[in-house]
Amino acid sequence: MLLVLNSCKDKKNEKDADQTMENQEVEMVEEEMEMNINTDSLATEIDNKQEMIESNLGDPVEMSTENLREKTKQKWKKIHFYTKDGQVVRVKTYPYEDISKRTEEFYFDNGSLMLAVIEDDGSEEADNEKKADKIYYFYNGEPIKEVNNSKREKEYNLKDSDAEELQQEAMEYLDLYSNREE
Repeated sequence: MLLVLNSCKDKKNEKDADQTMENQEVEMVEEEMEMNINTDSLATEIDNKQEMIESNLGDPVEMSTENLREKTKQKWKKIHFYTKDGQVVRVKTYPYEDISKRTEEFYFDNGSLMLAVIEDDGSEEADNEKKADKIYYFYNGEPIKEVNNSKREKEYNLKDSDAEELQQEAMEYLDLYSNREE
């Protein structure tokens, strides 16, 4: 009887070990796939999608921030939502004039954030020569690349950057749009 129990324990331990090895192999393959992502190529693809959105912008749906939560209300005077085929493709936030000139733009692909653009002086008319102060690229819900042209603020890596907060903010704006009163 003792021999049978030990034999069963050994088989269970072998199964557990096999499962652990299989899980580790899957994790290694997933890590390799993540490492093989060419962020520059993805960023170029996202830039092209942004240009398509910009070239087909219609009139925005404007939302005042006076009835929003305090953090949003204190930071932004109004928010513009741009849609295509019923989906939000771009959101732009505008500050109170006496507080700041900073604007934030969010670009979406099928409801997923793909790009966030920060301009310290977004009050100027856009021209092709002007570069954004900060650009954050997202892929599959994760920040993948950051371009920081700002002379004011330095960020040292994606984990220390504003990318995660911007992503949360973008999702909040999508919720605001879908729950708005028409």
